[in-house]
Amino acid sequence: MISKANVVSDLSASEAHLGARSVESARPTLGELGAPTLARRFLVWFWNLTNTQLALVLSVGLFLLGAWPLTLTEVPPLQDLPNHLAAITVIQNPERYPEFVFNGFMKTNTALFAWLYFVGNAVGTKVAARLFVALVLAANALVIPRFVLELTGSRRRMVMATFFAWPFVHNWFVSMGMLDFALGVPLSLLALLLLDRQRREWSWTRAAVIALVAVATWYAHVFALMVVHLLVGLHVLSGDVSRSKQRATLLERVRELRLFLPLLPSTLLVACSLVAHATEATGAMYGYVNFSSLLPPWELAYNLWAEWLWGFTKLSISSFVVAVGLAVFAFVNRRERPAFFGPWSFLTLLVMYALIPYIATNWFHVNSRLIPYLWMFALLRVPASLDKRILAFLGLGAALYSVGMGIDYVRLDRDRAAFTAGIAAVPKDAHLLPLLFSRQLTSENTRSLLHAWGYYVTEKETDAPLLFAHSSSFPVMYREPPPPRFNHLVLESFAQSMKSPDWMCNTLRAGGVVEDCEKVWREAWSDFWREAQPRYDYVLLWDPTPDALAVVPPAYRVKFRQDRLVILTREDAAR
Repeated sequence: MISKANVVSDLSASEAHLGARSVESARPTLGELGAPTLARRFLVWFWNLTNTQLALVLSVGLFLLGAWPLTLTEVPPLQDLPNHLAAITVIQNPERYPEFVFNGFMKTNTALFAWLYFVGNAVGTKVAARLFVALVLAANALVIPRFVLELTGSRRRMVMATFFAWPFVHNWFVSMGMLDFALGVPLSLLALLLLDRQRREWSWTRAAVIALVAVATWYAHVFALMVVHLLVGLHVLSGDVSRSKQRATLLERVRELRLFLPLLPSTLLVACSLVAHATEATGAMYGYVNFSSLLPPWELAYNLWAEWLWGFTKLSISSFVVAVGLAVFAFVNRRERPAFFGPWSFLTLLVMYALIPYIATNWFHVNSRLIPYLWMFALLRVPASLDKRILAFLGLGAALYSVGMGIDYVRLDRDRAAFTAGIAAVPKDAHLLPLLFSRQLTSENTRSLLHAWGYYVTEKETDAPLLFAHSSSFPVMYREPPPPRFNHLVLESFAQSMKSPDWMCNTLRAGGVVEDCEKVWREAWSDFWREAQPRYDYVLLWDPTPDALAVVPPAYRVKFRQDRLVILTREDAAR
């Protein structure tokens, strides 16, 4: 049996691990330890761990909750991942795809593609994809507890924050397959963690490490590194640099400018990336499309939850509890000033989130990339102790979220299998045109089938007309702009918007144009097929409507049909 004196003695010893920065005792009371002897033994062991050991235990738990579904499918059912896998096939077979040019690996937003190319050569592209997703999840799980510990100076807060951090690991950007940015977020948090240590005690060795981490962040995604620069700048300007509760003096602010020194190499890389993006060709390369969209306030509020904490379907809706809890703590403890995440920094990020377009220059989810940092503001304000009933409720939510993600992985993989059931009916090197009339089945928060055509490219090296290719920031780019109709920015939405004459009628009448809508709709399809038929000898139709099937040229016949999938072949190709 463990005596009360021994328990208190052991817990007192564990408190020494907190170090000089701790602002509170980590010692739980015997009441908090609970009645069962086994639970007491575990908690005594748990609280006697060093900070490093405790953070590692929490990280392992977070990783297992988020990563175990990866064992259930051959390829994770992430929205954009098939498009990226298709890009690797194009890179590996340049003679098969002369319409594309490889942009190289030495640029931002390239970590995933470099990994798939080099690691995929050793273990296979699909295995490499699963390993990269595991790497992203591990990076989140490892960094987040240490980030809370470092910026709050409280291991108890680190433990409490872990009860809210489980949807941060397999977050929405992972579900979307935006894996470069999903990796950039924990790398940017690691850079901020190291910068916090640097501001307290300067070290040239650490400065070199910060420089390397910052460059790695840029390599994953430049946006995450831009946020690091922004937060450091706001930290200095706001005066939240003093080690006391008083406002920083001018001298302290000037001294804090040293934090930009280890960031200088990455700052130059950011500048180069921005210049390259600002000066690249648009017009024909973009299919003469220029999207721009600002969201209304209610959608901005919804996306704060849906585009970070929610997964695929309502099976992971328990994360909404985390959103509510973190919002409450963020408000109650809003005056706290952890480094880089003070009140003024939060307000600035929130205003930017509201004013930056959701879609800008044909880049999607632009303002959503600020959402992870808004939630990190809230996570740093989780209190050092919570009622055991609240912790039990959060633990139940974490279990439901994890199990729900696993179930969704299996369900979404069935959707993928239905979409790819026609691969055997398509010959190698076929000129295949994918037309998707719907983009999801099971998933509610991602368009999980939007890029499933990529599996036909990886398996049969078919054409890739829907490949991301309009910008030099992608691994491959159009060598010459294709006809606007077959630019992926245009083609991707064509079938979805041409299911029936009704959509065109509604659009025209909303603009005050009264026409014979069905005639206009049929002529639009006729023009499309006139240009498509010489280019493509195979057509993949996913979930086509009877109206759409009725306007397919007689030169195509059905080669394969199963449920929602129809594979057409041109008669001369079938012979």
